[in-house]
Amino acid sequence: MSSVPRGRRDLGLSGTTLERRDPPPCELENGTTRSRASSHQPVSMCNVTAMDASATVESYLLDLRRRGRREHTVRGYGTDLARLVDCAAETGGTLDAAAVSTYTAWARGAAPATTARRLSALRGLLRWCGQDALLSGVKEAHGSADRVGSAASSGEPTHAATRDDVENVLAVIPRQADRDQLLYRVLARLGLRPGEALALRIEDYDEAGRCLQVPGWGGVRRRVLVDDRQVLLRMSNLIRVSGRTSGALFTAPGREVPLRYQSVLARWNRYCAAAGVTVRLSDLRRLHAVELLAGGVPEAIVRDRLGQQSGSLTGGPAGPSTQESDEALCAWHARAAAASQTVESDPVRTDRAG
Repeated sequence: MSSVPRGRRDLGLSGTTLERRDPPPCELENGTTRSRASSHQPVSMCNVTAMDASATVESYLLDLRRRGRREHTVRGYGTDLARLVDCAAETGGTLDAAAVSTYTAWARGAAPATTARRLSALRGLLRWCGQDALLSGVKEAHGSADRVGSAASSGEPTHAATRDDVENVLAVIPRQADRDQLLYRVLARLGLRPGEALALRIEDYDEAGRCLQVPGWGGVRRRVLVDDRQVLLRMSNLIRVSGRTSGALFTAPGREVPLRYQSVLARWNRYCAAAGVTVRLSDLRRLHAVELLAGGVPEAIVRDRLGQQSGSLTGGPAGPSTQESDEALCAWHARAAAASQTVESDPVRTDRAG
């Protein structure tokens, strides 16, 4: 039997339940009310001024699951939004500006990364139910943007990382650290997100086809050409040395579970400190995109490679074919190699560079 007492509602949280209340009638802007249970006509969220926080949060979490969001993401949002329900309970259980303001003040009392996660959960909920105005009011009341962790607020330097900075960091990684050599080059040379790289499995690598099947959001995979020779050789060697034919590609020594993002970030920060530069993990992906675009690779192919489909594409709604993508990337490598040889053979340019 379920351990949740009758009359209580589970929000998808481990051991966390909230008392179930029938949602109150919707109060519309013209002063009239409408029962949610008795009305068959949908009520526009933009016209609703009173919403039950508990019911709204529960519906939002259920919708996230239906849309294929990862379970740990839904569970994390549920934990944070349970605090919002508690804040709303202090003012009658209604999701209003007072509840949002109290929640935001609580969210800002944590570390930058935790604050960003808490406010992200709040933004998603308010946008989902059409109550963006509540968040705007909170931003004005607090006198700052809802996004936290910026360079000014978190103390991060405003220095823009360059490709040379990345190369300097990669150069200080010990040669015998095969896993780190490969992992950070996958981020810098293939443009993968850290989460995508850590989710890679040995089965995702096609050595004959020189490509990876990268797992993305919602279980959708995309093909990424391994066009960097060093990455290709290191990946093949790492798999052969491990002696495994399946499982996570990047694991801790003596274990078969994937590396944690926190461990990857901590090691990268140590390498940056040893190189005397500041490069964020997100800079690796960004600089790879900049390098491809500057080298003449079409924007549509760059977006397809990075799995970044938002915004308009110069290639139109239809994406490039696999052959077109591979040919464009190989042509870019050829142009880059030719330019490098030209610089090395030109004594005037070499002297100026020195």
